[in-house]
Amino acid sequence: MSTGLEAARVTARSGATVALGTALSRVTGVVRLAALAYALGRGTFSDAFNAANTTPNVLYELAVGGILTATLVPVFVEHLDDDDHDAVSAVATAVAAVLAVITVLGIVAAPLLVQVITSQPEQREIATHLLRFFMPQVLFYGLAAVGGAVLNARRSFAAPALAPVLNNLVVSAMFVAVPHLYATDPITDVAGAAGDRGYLTFLGVGTTLGVVAMALALLPALRRSGVRIRPLLAWRHPAVVSVVRLSGWTVGYVVANQIALMVVYRLALGNGDGDLTAYQLAFTFFQLPHGLIAVTVMTTHGPVLARLAVAEHWGRFRARFGSGLRILGFFVCPAAAGLIALSRPTISVVLEHGNFAAADTRSTAAVLAWFGVGLVGFSVYLYTLRAFYALRDTRTPFWLNVIENALNIALAIPLVSVMGVEGLALSYAIAYSVAAVLALVALGRAVGPAVAPSTVGVLIRVIAAAAVMGELVGIVIRRFGSDHGLGAAARLTVGIPLGAVIYLGLLALTRPGGRPGGRPGRARAVTPV
Repeated sequence: MSTGLEAARVTARSGATVALGTALSRVTGVVRLAALAYALGRGTFSDAFNAANTTPNVLYELAVGGILTATLVPVFVEHLDDDDHDAVSAVATAVAAVLAVITVLGIVAAPLLVQVITSQPEQREIATHLLRFFMPQVLFYGLAAVGGAVLNARRSFAAPALAPVLNNLVVSAMFVAVPHLYATDPITDVAGAAGDRGYLTFLGVGTTLGVVAMALALLPALRRSGVRIRPLLAWRHPAVVSVVRLSGWTVGYVVANQIALMVVYRLALGNGDGDLTAYQLAFTFFQLPHGLIAVTVMTTHGPVLARLAVAEHWGRFRARFGSGLRILGFFVCPAAAGLIALSRPTISVVLEHGNFAAADTRSTAAVLAWFGVGLVGFSVYLYTLRAFYALRDTRTPFWLNVIENALNIALAIPLVSVMGVEGLALSYAIAYSVAAVLALVALGRAVGPAVAPSTVGVLIRVIAAAAVMGELVGIVIRRFGSDHGLGAAARLTVGIPLGAVIYLGLLALTRPGGRPGGRPGRARAVTPV
C-alpha cells in the first residue's frame, strides 16, 4: 500500500497532467473561437450555426450525458478494482446502442428539432441542413465519455485531457479554410449562405469530424490501460443496472438543465441579430479559467473522494474536499476579477478579426463581464456536486439543480427585457452563486463540516484580494491604450502581470494561511484504497 507521501506525489503528478492537458485544450478552444468569429462573424447565420451545433449536445445530455458524468467513474472504480472488465464492455455497448438510435432519429426529425430552437425562418433553413450533419456527434460524445471515465478510474488523465485539443484543431482548420474555399458571405448575404448546400455541408462535416477525432484519440490510451473492452449487450449486468439505478435523479438534473438552456437560448435568439452568438462566445471565455483550474481539481480529486467514500474515511474525505476548495478559491477568484476588468481588450484581441466587428466586441465583452461575476459560484457548485457523486448521491444534486435553474429562468426573463443579452449572463451568475452556497450547506449535513473555519478564512481573504486587484487593474488600464487593436493588446500586456503582482502582494500582506490553496493538512496523508 502506498504511503501518504507517495499518494501526494501521485495526486500532484495527476494534477499537473490534467492541468497541462486542460490548458492546451482551452487555449486551442480559444483559437477555435477566433476561427469561428473570423469565418462567420456575429449575426443571423452564426446564431443558426450555433443553435444547430448546440442541439446534439442537448440531446446527448438528455439521453445519457449527465448520467455518465455523475455515475461512470464511481461505478468503474468499483468494478475495475475487482478486475471486472465486462462491466466496462456492458456499459459501453449499452451507451453506444442508445446513442446510435438517437442519432438516426435526430437526423430524421431535424426539422422538428429546429422548430423548438428558433422561430426565425432563415435560421430554420440553415440550422436544419447543418443539424443533419451534426447529429453523429451524439454517438461520439458518448463513446468519448465512456473512454474518459475508464481512464480516469485507472488514474490515467492525460489522454482525456488532451483529446479535445484534436477536436479544436480540426474545427479551427475548417473555419479558417471556409472563406478561402467559398465566396459566400454569411454576414452580408444570409440568403445566399442558406442556399449554398456545399458551403453548409462543409461546415457540418468539418465540425462533426472534430468530435470523431476526439473520441478516436482515446483508443491508444485505452489499449495501454489494460482494460479489455468488447461488444457485450448485457442490459442486466450489475454495472449497467447500477448506472441505471443511480441515473434516476440525474435524469431530472439533466432535464432541468436543458429546459433552462432552451429558455435562455430562445431569449438570446430574440430577433436574430447575433445575441446568441455573443452569449455563447462569452460563455466559452467564461469557462476558460473554470476548465483550467476547477476541472483539473474535480478530475483529480473525484476518484480519491469516491474511494474515501467507499471506505467511509469521512475525516479524510472532508480534508480532501477542503483542499480542493482552497485551491479553487486561490486561482478562480483572481480569474473572475480579471474577466471583469479585462473583458473588452480580451475579446478584441482574440475575436475582432475578419467578419467580427468592433460592435460585436462591445456586446460580447459586456456579456463576459457579467458572466465573470458568477465564476466563483459556478466552479464551487460543480466541484461540490462531484463530492455528492462520490457519495453516490444523485438525489441532492437534482434538487440543487432544480433550484439553480428555476432561479436562472425566473431572473432571466425580466433581466433580458431590461439589459438585453447581458441580463442572461447576470441571471446565470446569480443563480450559480446562490446554488453554490446551498450545495456547501447540503454537503455539510451529509458528511459533517465540509468547510473548515480555516478554509473559510482563506476564501474570504482571496475574494477580498481579488476584488481589490480587479478594481485597481481596471483603473490603471483605462489610462492608456484602447479597447481595440494594438491598444487592446497593450492593456492585456500590462493588466495581466499587474493583476498578478497586486493579488499576490495583497495575499502576502494578509497572510492567507501559507502556500497557495492553504495547508492541506491531513489530506496529504490520504492513502488510495
